[in-house]
Formats: sequence, structure tokens, C-alpha cells
Amino acid sequence: MAVYTKITKTELEQHLCNYEIGGLIDFHEIVEGIDNSNYIIKTSTGKYIFTIFESRIDKEILPYFVNLKQHLSSKNISCPKPISNKSGNKITDFKNKKTIIVTFLEGSSLKPHLDGYYYNITPNNCLQIGEILAKMHVASQDFVQFRYNDLGVDGFEKLYQKFSHLLADYDKTLVDLIPQEITNLKALWNPNLQSSACHLDLFPDNVFFKDGKISAVIDFYFSANDLQIYDFAIIVNAWCFDKHSFNHQKFISIVNGYQSIKPFTKSELEFLPTALKCASMRFLITRLNDYFFTPKNSLVKIKDPQEYKQKLLFFLQNKL
Repeated sequence: MAVYTKITKTELEQHLCNYEIGGLIDFHEIVEGIDNSNYIIKTSTGKYIFTIFESRIDKEILPYFVNLKQHLSSKNISCPKPISNKSGNKITDFKNKKTIIVTFLEGSSLKPHLDGYYYNITPNNCLQIGEILAKMHVASQDFVQFRYNDLGVDGFEKLYQKFSHLLADYDKTLVDLIPQEITNLKALWNPNLQSSACHLDLFPDNVFFKDGKISAVIDFYFSANDLQIYDFAIIVNAWCFDKHSFNHQKFISIVNGYQSIKPFTKSELEFLPTALKCASMRFLITRLNDYFFTPKNSLVKIKDPQEYKQKLLFFLQNKL
């Protein structure tokens, strides 16, 4: 964990002259960053987050992420609101890199155990996650920009082929399981269900709680257009397991939370088993890709692919 681009007070003061957010009082690094450099800055008007985008994010698609946050914020979704500079630009240049300044949001995320699993997720947390995701889906219906989800079902095969030759030495059971299930998922996929801009990564580390209530949703850098029921299946995968054991009480809570805002259609409910398997597959193959190709000296902590193998097997073997 580190901040990649170091800045001085003078450099930041000069940059803030392009904004109308007051004079700089203090700033410090957010060391938990992985992909980008982040700073908390305090000015005479309040606190903000200053993000410097590093090499891993395609600068051409930054406007989609930034404008989606702006759109959701305008619909009273508590997410980071981009701040425009005096020229009206939300994305600006600093040290030859793209940057944004967004509002600072109070709260903190749930913390995983040392083994990487969450043992502190409650049914009430899940109820609230279902509610906020449904509110985001309603709010995003009139967001006009489009981004193809390259980590959707049509992108699985391409990513899988990158490491397929390495699977046998890692886990022989995956050699047949992954390609077989990718084929099945593509055959069952229903592109005619309701879609919109979706978060697609609403894991516990991307949600802030304060006084037991959700205070903010963050990290929109996997967002894209896809089926809303697929986005819902991702939060079921992320929030409804106690390690490898599926928690039906949490699942009922997350369903009830979502449907209290936006009831599922009959077609979405019929498609949910496929969406759940697809969500498990998405994180299985992306974690395998990271496992095989992340440099050993990288600051990124590799997450265990086996977690999502077990989740995929659960949804293949059980009906909810």
C-alpha cells in the first residue's frame, strides 16, 4: 500500500488556486490506496479527497466514472461528488497525470479478518446494501453515457484464455469447470432484462457505515452498463456468505432491502440463478488472472481465487 505520486504543500496550493474551495489548511496521504494516489485535503471550506490517477486506469474512460458519480450525487445517492474547477472541468492535469477532487464522506468500511474474510456482516447491513443498490439502479436509469462491461459474460472467455495453460498446475478441477460454465452462462444469458449503468463492485470495502447506517458508496472504477440483476448477484456473492457457507438470513435481507425500493420482475427472478453463477465466475477468473500475473513485488494484495470457486460450486449445486 502506498501513495505513488508525492506532492508538496506548495504544489497543492498552486493546484487549488484553480478551484473555488478555499485555501489549503492541511493535507495527508491515504496509504490504503492500491491503484491511485489519494490525499485528504482540508481547506477553509471543508474536507475533500484529491485523487491522482496512476497507470492502471484508462484515462479515456475516466469521464464515464466521474460523470456517473456526479449524476448519482445529484439524485441524492451518497457517493463522492466531483468538484469542478474554475473552468468547469472535473478532470484536471497535475504533474502530467489526470486528477479529480471529490467531496469527503464520513464513515468507515467494515474490516475483514486477517484471512481476508468478513465475519462482521449482519443481516441489517445486507438490508441496507439491497436498498442502496436499488436506489442506485433507479437513479441511473436516465444516465445517458454508456460503457461496455469488459468483465461481463462476453468478456470471460478472453480473460480465461490468458491463464488457461497455467490452471492444471494450480487446480486441476478448474480445467474443465471454467470453460464448461462459461459456455453455459453465455447460452443462458438474457440481454433483454433491465440494464443501466451499474456499480459492479459493491463489496464491503466500497461501502461506508456511520452509526450503523450506510453513509456512502465509493469506488466506481469498475462501473459499466450491464443487467441490473447481475449487479444484484454481485452483492449477494459479496455479502451473503460466512466464509464458504451461504447465509440465507442475509440473502433474505438483501432481497427484501432491494425489493422495498425496486421490485424484481418475474423474468429477473427466473434469471437470478444464472446471474449468481455469472457473478461468481467473474470474480473467480479475475482473481485467477491477478494470482498468475500480478508481479511478486507488487503492492497489491492477491485475493484467494478459491473463495469464488466455492461460491460458484454452491450456486451450481443448490437452489435458493
